Amino acid sequence: MTDERFTELLTKFLAGEISTDENTELEQAIRVNESFRDRYNYFKGYWKKNESSAGNSKLLFDKIKVRIEAEADAEKEAEPVHELIYTAPVIQPKTGFNYWRQIAAGLFLFTAIAGIYQYTKKSPNLNTPLAGLQVKQAPPRSKSTIILTDGTKVVLNSASELKYPASFDGKTRDVYLTGEAFFDVHKDHQHPFIVHTNKMNVRVLGTAFDVKSYSNDRSSETTLIRGMIEVTLADRPSDRIILKPKEKLIVQRDLPDYRIEKTLKQASRETGTGVKYTLTSLTYFKNHDTTVVETSWLNDHFVFKDEDFATLSNRMERFYGVSIKLDNDNLKKYRFTGTFKNENIKEALDVLRLTETFHYKMNGALINIY
Repeated sequence: MTDERFTELLTKFLAGEISTDENTELEQAIRVNESFRDRYNYFKGYWKKNESSAGNSKLLFDKIKVRIEAEADAEKEAEPVHELIYTAPVIQPKTGFNYWRQIAAGLFLFTAIAGIYQYTKKSPNLNTPLAGLQVKQAPPRSKSTIILTDGTKVVLNSASELKYPASFDGKTRDVYLTGEAFFDVHKDHQHPFIVHTNKMNVRVLGTAFDVKSYSNDRSSETTLIRGMIEVTLADRPSDRIILKPKEKLIVQRDLPDYRIEKTLKQASRETGTGVKYTLTSLTYFKNHDTTVVETSWLNDHFVFKDEDFATLSNRMERFYGVSIKLDNDNLKKYRFTGTFKNENIKEALDVLRLTETFHYKMNGALINIY
């Protein structure tokens, strides 16, 4: 078995997408090949690690590379390792330097084929027409459900648009999203499903996840409910970020230059292009509460937790079908936590005023907040 085939089977196994025949093939390879067995045990431990990681296998490869150089007493000083990614499980080396070199070789292949298969396609400009595609829109104050020809179910949130082919007849199943949608993807091992947005691409085989990418929001989000997905950034296609269930990827722009930081519950990275991505967990409205903020809209709930007024006002515009203008920058810094169900826009604003002091004027669907 080639390394490429082993890595393909291993990633399918980690994603829970491996067939019975493929699993038998993988088990046979592990039994007869010690190198494959070592890599299998290593990545299985990596994948089951509970702490969040930034999902960038390239940085993990750099970390093990440093270990290799230390084992070999290399004269050249190793490059700094960014601890935000992942602390490798404790493994007792069996053959010193050669063992770590084998692990690194496997990790390099895992990086090259991260997720399911190689993917280097750039994101299209979603503002330009895509020939032969059907268009489904959900206007403000409404949702729309689509069943694609492969059986995939898509629920569009308000002020969102999905472009998709009448039927999938290529090697991949490509759709194009502006706004927010929840995808429950029909499994097809031979034809990966790819969601394209202006800021990122999300690649899956069969899973359930939420993607939010509105043009007037500073950040885009991908939230994984079950399965596994691979995300590539539009302007950094070499970065492949792998999400596990109950993880969320946030991509932000217009930020300072490269900086790395880590907190207890999330890891984030900023690049020289002004793009920051953060891998964190689902947001629950309250401790021991099952309400998930990211998918609450599916049940017609408007839920927000420690959200700044600028972001919240954008969401309220789409939810209530209004236009909101914040008259000064100080208002944008106000932060709110709450949930709305049947309240109208006036009632919602009055509830927010119980937390922070502000005034508003309504002129039809136009609201000025000062």
